[in-house]
This record gives sequence, structure tokens and C-alpha cells, in this order.
Amino acid sequence: MTRFRFPGVRFLAWHLLVILRQLLGLPPGPLLVDAIRCPRCRQWVKPRRFDLEHMACKTCVATLARPVRGGDWSCR
Repeated sequence: MTRFRFPGVRFLAWHLLVILRQLLGLPPGPLLVDAIRCPRCRQWVKPRRFDLEHMACKTCVATLARPVRGGDWSCR
């Protein structure tokens, strides 16, 4: 037996507010989301996605040692 969960109006309004704040580059609203801004990619990430050892989010840590994908070798 499955139960269909219909999100309420407050839930949808909260998600729209979060998306709007992300698009405008604003910090998360007070008491809504705990987040840390990654200094490398400037994205707001949840604390569990932030690596304090490298001071970067997990996505940036995964790409730290990879070369830049550029086709111009003469700039080196």
C-alpha cells in the first residue's frame, strides 16, 4: 500500500523562495537552511557537502587536481 503525499501550499512557497534566493545569489533565509558558501565555486552547499580539510565543497574537492579543460596549450 502506497500513500500519495501532496505538498501543501506552504511547502511549495518555501521551495520557490529557496530557488529565488539561489538565483539572486543571496544567502539562505534565516532559520530555513544551514549552508556554507564554497570559496572556490561560490555556491551555497549544505554543511555535510563541505570539506573543512580542503576548505571547499565536495564537488570542488573532486576536481582540485584535474587540469583545466582548455584547448589552448600556448597559454602555459
